[in-house]
Amino acid sequence: MNKPWTHHYDPKMKETIEYPEKSMYEMLERSVRYFPDRIAVSFEGSRFPYKALFREVRAASESLTGLGIGKGDVLTICLPNIPQAVVIFYAANRLGIIANMVHPKTPPDELSDYMTSTGSRFLIILDAFMSKSLPIFERIDVRKVIVARIGDYLSPVKRAAFYLAKGRKIPAVPETERFITWRQFMKNGAEALSTVKSAAPAAIGAHDPAVYLHSGGTTGSPKTIILSSHNMNVLATIGPQIVNIDDPFEAGYLPTGISMAAILPLFHGFGLCMCMHTMLSNGIASILVPVFTPDSLAKVILREKPSFIAAVPTLFEGMMKSEKLAGKQLPFLKACFCGGDSLSPELKSRFERFVRERGAPISLREGYGLTETVTVCCVNPEFQSKEGSVGLPISDMLMKIVSVGTHQELSPGGQGEICVSGPTVMLGYLNDPEATNEAIHVHEDGRRWVHTGDFGYMDNEGYFYFTQRLKRIIKVSGVPVFPSQVEAVIDTVPGVDSACAIEIPDPYRIHAVKAVVVLDEKGISDGPESVRGRILDTCAEKLIAYARPVEIEFRESLPKTLVGKIDYVLLEKEELAKRTE
Repeated sequence: MNKPWTHHYDPKMKETIEYPEKSMYEMLERSVRYFPDRIAVSFEGSRFPYKALFREVRAASESLTGLGIGKGDVLTICLPNIPQAVVIFYAANRLGIIANMVHPKTPPDELSDYMTSTGSRFLIILDAFMSKSLPIFERIDVRKVIVARIGDYLSPVKRAAFYLAKGRKIPAVPETERFITWRQFMKNGAEALSTVKSAAPAAIGAHDPAVYLHSGGTTGSPKTIILSSHNMNVLATIGPQIVNIDDPFEAGYLPTGISMAAILPLFHGFGLCMCMHTMLSNGIASILVPVFTPDSLAKVILREKPSFIAAVPTLFEGMMKSEKLAGKQLPFLKACFCGGDSLSPELKSRFERFVRERGAPISLREGYGLTETVTVCCVNPEFQSKEGSVGLPISDMLMKIVSVGTHQELSPGGQGEICVSGPTVMLGYLNDPEATNEAIHVHEDGRRWVHTGDFGYMDNEGYFYFTQRLKRIIKVSGVPVFPSQVEAVIDTVPGVDSACAIEIPDPYRIHAVKAVVVLDEKGISDGPESVRGRILDTCAEKLIAYARPVEIEFRESLPKTLVGKIDYVLLEKEELAKRTE
């Protein structure tokens, strides 16, 4: 296959490389052997060298074994970016347990669905979010709930401050057999390590199922994506090339003090793979940022001086507006990456001017990826980036544009569906072979190609451009929101006849959700304001914050397409026209 993009690679980027046949745990273990005293994880001022992190992982794996969970079981990890999430992730992988990654603020019914659909009977959750989910634990027969606290890994002073500010308001962990605190969990594991011979890692293959991530799929309806250790390890191995450093295990050298600000959430492919696993697989520090806000990121930037930042457009916009960074110098920044949503040329230009004025002569490098390929499969090079482009396919990843609904590759400049092939392509969708076959096609070259559901083109030099989504999905601050899910919740509200969730522009989040609603007889009788209140209350209970409508409009009817479906495209065009008048 012709690969014109390789001519524009940065000096460290190779066309193809070899990948270790290891589990993710074994990748961490390799870093521990080479870099035992380097910082692996930093969290709110607490720092964990690789050898200390590894001890925690080993103790956690012993404790998991003691709970009766093992190879092939599913552990739901419902945590923000805190050390417990890192420790439990690698402990699970050591034992062949599949990590089911879920947003920490997932509403109870949705958490129930994620656990039931994946066959998960084990859960780790933050105490602050546990109490609202208590009713579902009995209903779906959760065998064990490990309860983590923010203060578990804070210094004594910070732990006390957090308790006085927030911790004392958090309900206590129920004293029943089903629940165990993280501290007790780790104490049990440490005791097992000191008194019995440690159990050997499970005999899992690099290509066995290791991670479940949840996404809209290539058609815009929620799917559970199955990824292997190998899928994740491929990107971890390519990682040093992306930031223009040598592979530390080939070179025998790693620059001192390099780190990544991990603000993208670990339930998301980019946060999990690039901000955590890629760093820890290469001896680099991952700085955990538990709160997804510009001010949280700004505090970490000033305290930790990270080398790399990966974020969504709203966070880069927020950085520039943060008073905490006003007048501060940022010469330590070596690379910044933007994904999760479209980056406007205007924002890119302003951010690059912002960092260059502060001593960091770098570009904001936009990329493209999807959860079906773990995350990034295409990124702008540092030295030959193109405005408006999402960049060049990385090592061993292939991309092409095909005529929609076919396998026919288009010439450069031709607009069609973006297709991706390579070693990061998912194993498939969980329990959904039909959807898997719809997303992954074997083309005439014998390769498995993901038909992304995204529209774009490639230029003559091999740079790719994203134009629009063919699938129906809304990105709110880079977080995917599924309109069908929002509509299903609103349709349950008494007084609602039908509803359509559409994308509207938002000055901070780039996009937000608006609901257009038709009332039934009860709704007309009760009045729109009464129904509006019920919709907002139901959405607050059933939907994650990003998915909740910020506006509700009532209409007598909704427009329909020629085949009788609600014409959400027309509604979005009408909305955009109203806002530009």
